[in-house]
Amino acid sequence: MKNISHFFICFLLLFSCGKGRNASTVSRMDPANAGFSDSSANTRENTAEALDMQIPMSNEQLKKWIPEKVGEMEQRKILIGHKQGMKMSGAIATYQEKGQDGRQISMEVLDGAGATGAVMLKSISQKLTLDYEEQTETGYSRIYEREGVRVWEKLNFSDQFVEIEYVTEGRFHFIFKGHQILMEELWAFVREVRKEMS
Repeated sequence: MKNISHFFICFLLLFSCGKGRNASTVSRMDPANAGFSDSSANTRENTAEALDMQIPMSNEQLKKWIPEKVGEMEQRKILIGHKQGMKMSGAIATYQEKGQDGRQISMEVLDGAGATGAVMLKSISQKLTLDYEEQTETGYSRIYEREGVRVWEKLNFSDQFVEIEYVTEGRFHFIFKGHQILMEELWAFVREVRKEMS
């Protein structure tokens, strides 16, 4: 009986030591290694559990990661650090073609690392699992899977506005908004960004 209780004490000590080591090895993610294909539900759950222990990307890392040019569109403005008050890391970049002042695309990226980011990302990821579609006189809004990623796609003909939203690698939340842009043009932009940022 004494040997059995010693065994359980040793087992508990080993288990608790290993658990602490795993938590301390979680570190800042290298954005260069962030792929852009949607992962399985198990991988997303495992990533979500570890996100609250990870350190969000710094403003400098975000600035280096976000492309200055996407296709023919050049970055005209970038806003970084606007989410720091909520202990989150994020950026918004605006792109335009030369001589096309009305046509523009904005890209917002939020890093789901850290306690606040992990909660936000979990909520968004759950929303994107829904099968949702709404048709109106002026356009539509739908959540579905496209190119291996769950996306929320919105289109408004009267305002000439399109939007694509998705989460990738269980960590990064992207929102693309196009003004005077067709939906397929916005998708072409998203594909280019995915290539540039992978």
